[in-house]
Amino acid sequence: MTPLGGLRALVTGGTSGIGRGIVERLRADGADVVFTGRSQERGAEVESATGAAFCHADAAQPPDVERSVAWSLERLGGIDALVNNAGMIFQGGIESTTPAAWRELLAVNLTAAFLYSKACFVPIQEGGGGSIVHIASDTAIRGIASIAAYSVTKAGMRMLSDMLALEGAPVNVRSNAVCPGDVVPGVQATPVGFGDHAEDPTNWTLPPAGRFGTAADVASLVAWLVSDEARHMNGATIRIDAGMGAGIVTPSSTGS
Repeated sequence: MTPLGGLRALVTGGTSGIGRGIVERLRADGADVVFTGRSQERGAEVESATGAAFCHADAAQPPDVERSVAWSLERLGGIDALVNNAGMIFQGGIESTTPAAWRELLAVNLTAAFLYSKACFVPIQEGGGGSIVHIASDTAIRGIASIAAYSVTKAGMRMLSDMLALEGAPVNVRSNAVCPGDVVPGVQATPVGFGDHAEDPTNWTLPPAGRFGTAADVASLVAWLVSDEARHMNGATIRIDAGMGAGIVTPSSTGS
């Protein structure tokens, strides 16, 4: 465990998947946590299980972003760490991506990260410094044609992280991008009308390490990045994918 006693953290999209895993890990390490999400039911369940505080908010709605940050600042007495995790996916190439789906992907995957980062930057700075972690994707480094629009928005998030790192370095506000590969059960949130686009792990290719990632794997990295142990980490893009993006796997490379 990474000692995080006294750390005040806001996690977006924390009601399921990677987000819930991050909430669980930060709480286990001693942090005070507020998390957001669209589902009141799931939020109440995670709140009960972890002791974190749930704030109902839709990342696609700028007023919800503003309200949830204000609520978090009041509840926590400040913010030391922001984890931009809220995200959704769309299956298909650019040509098949509808304008409405594109706008929703941008709103949740990129604009929300921008708005949350902008709203939390000064509070983090005024609290003596801290960390912003963006849960991007391996597609932010190497796009995947079958989830093209998702790849574009996650690449934008990675660059947002870099720009925040440049601005934040002189005032002790660190920004890093975490790029998970396939993490079960996959991204389940989708644009309106595209519920069947949720990820299905049965269609995934097994990475060289022989297993898919878990929320706990990603949460361990996040817990380190928001800790004082990572105080020199700023502007990093960290792939966590069990070797999937290291190169093209051939029979000889796996020892077969």
